[in-house]
Amino acid sequence: MDMILFVYFCIVFLGLQGFYLFQKETSIMFIMVGNFLIAYHCVSNFMWELLILTCMMFVAQLTRIIRGVE
Repeated sequence: MDMILFVYFCIVFLGLQGFYLFQKETSIMFIMVGNFLIAYHCVSNFMWELLILTCMMFVAQLTRIIRGVE
């Protein structure tokens, strides 16, 4: 895996982790930015399977944060 892609996954992880609870807006920002960067990386490197998975997981992550599910 590319190091830059690993960094993008870490950004999403920060938004979803439960060790330190960020405000809801901060978590959503981490998730949106991280997933956007992953999607951009997928499109620019023709990684269509990862792009589909990223889109599906983005919806799941965003709805989980918005609804406040712990």
